Amino acid sequence: MGVSNDGRNLKEPSAPRQVGVQGSVPLQNRISASPLRRFLKFVKPYRHLVFLMTLCGVLRYNIPLVFPWAFKILIDDILINPDRDTPQKFHTLLLMVWGLVGVYLVHALATFGRSYWAGKVGQRVIFDFRYQLYLHLQRLSLGFYQSHRTGSVVTRIINDIQIAQNFVGSAITNVLMDVTSLLTTLGILFYLNRRMAAVSLLIFPVYIASMIFFSRKLRRLTFIEHSKMEEISGDLHEKIAGIEVVQSFTRERVEARNFFHKSTEYFRLVLRKIVYSSAANTTTDFLTSIAPVIVLAYGGKLVLEGRLSPGAIVAFYVYLRQLYDPINRLTELNHVLQTSLAAMERVFEFFDILPEVSEIPQAKPIQILQGEIVFKEVSFAYEKQKGALHGINLHVAPGEVIALVGRSGAGKSSLVKLIPRFYDPVKGDIFIDGYNLKEVSLKSLRRQVGMVLQENVLFSGTLWDNIRMGNPGAPPEAVVAAAKAAHIHDFILSLPRQYQTEVGERGVHLSGGQKQRIALARAFLKNPRILILDEATSALDSESENLIQEALKKLMRGRTTFIIAHRLSTVMSASRIVVLEQGRIVEMGTHKELLALRGLYARLYYEQFKETFMGGPLPMIPGTPSVVEGRGAAPLLAGSNGQKTVNGEP
Repeated sequence: MGVSNDGRNLKEPSAPRQVGVQGSVPLQNRISASPLRRFLKFVKPYRHLVFLMTLCGVLRYNIPLVFPWAFKILIDDILINPDRDTPQKFHTLLLMVWGLVGVYLVHALATFGRSYWAGKVGQRVIFDFRYQLYLHLQRLSLGFYQSHRTGSVVTRIINDIQIAQNFVGSAITNVLMDVTSLLTTLGILFYLNRRMAAVSLLIFPVYIASMIFFSRKLRRLTFIEHSKMEEISGDLHEKIAGIEVVQSFTRERVEARNFFHKSTEYFRLVLRKIVYSSAANTTTDFLTSIAPVIVLAYGGKLVLEGRLSPGAIVAFYVYLRQLYDPINRLTELNHVLQTSLAAMERVFEFFDILPEVSEIPQAKPIQILQGEIVFKEVSFAYEKQKGALHGINLHVAPGEVIALVGRSGAGKSSLVKLIPRFYDPVKGDIFIDGYNLKEVSLKSLRRQVGMVLQENVLFSGTLWDNIRMGNPGAPPEAVVAAAKAAHIHDFILSLPRQYQTEVGERGVHLSGGQKQRIALARAFLKNPRILILDEATSALDSESENLIQEALKKLMRGRTTFIIAHRLSTVMSASRIVVLEQGRIVEMGTHKELLALRGLYARLYYEQFKETFMGGPLPMIPGTPSVVEGRGAAPLLAGSNGQKTVNGEP
């Protein structure tokens, strides 16, 4: 909830309505309405304010038209009028002066009103526009963020929307004001002398043709300019975020050279735009300067012939200058409009991208009581890539600990990302406690799924804020209890500001083990029914790993848990180990059973512990059949998914 500049609360805009089917390619989901028409829908709720600022603007731009007519009266009726005596002339002059003072007082009030209402409308519309885009971006699936760089997304939220604001602050009001001023001035010119007015319009066809030509060029160049800046911003964001890597490989000069080349391309592009913009302004200035010269020659002839008064030609000339002032402003506003339209078009490109994962209209909240999970013939593929998972069949009992093992790229992370519906399978279904995930609300599902990753993101803010993300409504004692359970409470108390310590961007002020324990504290506070641990203890020192392993044991107790780990020593105690290869389950069983199979798991196990075995054969596992040739090895049976099982039991 924001606060407007007049002190009243702004109404929180509603979430954007989704139209169409799933997809992630903008061109396939482009809405037919023009960017301008779609943007005006954001202006519509404030049409009463637009009316007020337009009214003030019309007064501001039309009141000065009184002065040339007063100048005509001064010359014809006061200065050179032989029918009036001096006292009458002074009386008329005094009335005219006081009348002009009153008129310009109204002009001052109209100027303030126009500026105030235009600023208010512009800020409110851009607030709604940016907020709606942010809401929409939060709804988009992970696939969108994997195909768009962070810097480019931020550029459209901040820069492009800010540029679009110029349309509200300048284009809407100024166009209406200039058009009314133009029509009023034309009316007065035709009233003064129709022939001279017609002569003054001779340049209009040339002016309109030049404006159309330059508008097309400027809009295209503006769109390319913004796209190039988006590319630079995305690259800059990556390089600054990864400055340690840049410096460690001594690539400062290389990256500086790359930045120089991209900035040079942008510089040249902007120069081309400046050339066209300058040419447009120069053409307009030239055309609007030639017309008064023509009128001056023709009007002088009429005065010499006695067909036009001196005051009339002076007034006509002043009105003519005021006629071309709005024309010049309209030319400049045309540049603003083209820039704003290009920015709107880029912003609506993001609005047109629909989430790959969406709720059905009748989606119901789910309350996970048991934590039973069933995968039925599940297949999955990332966009434009070959399948990541093929025909997965897996039944996980409530409270069971499932370890997912396999080489890199086998599909382990892809499988667990289907549980909170970060992605949807392209085939098959997933059930939790008998509910098909496609039929439940995303919010209720994700509230009950906790994730602890290898690289957990901490946000700028305090330790307290980062832990409380797990449950924003949790009482203080629950936050402290979660920190104690994650073995991070004592470390926090040792800090000068304790829980109010700032962690820095992405937790830069903390070590890897400390960040991991903060993430665990978040998971404890969330208290999920289903827990996903994706390489949660990798790349940690032994002391940090021991603390985290102890915390994980508490966290997993009574919860259905999925563990992904390359170090097999961390998964030996799992209820079952599921081995994946090229997106398929190839083996399933306990640690002892899988060693007895002498399949992929046994090879991975041997590769990791071969130094312990000193190159010898795998050791005998007590309680398992002999796997040495001729000693009655356990029979290998093919499961329904092609996986190996022991004695027919998965």
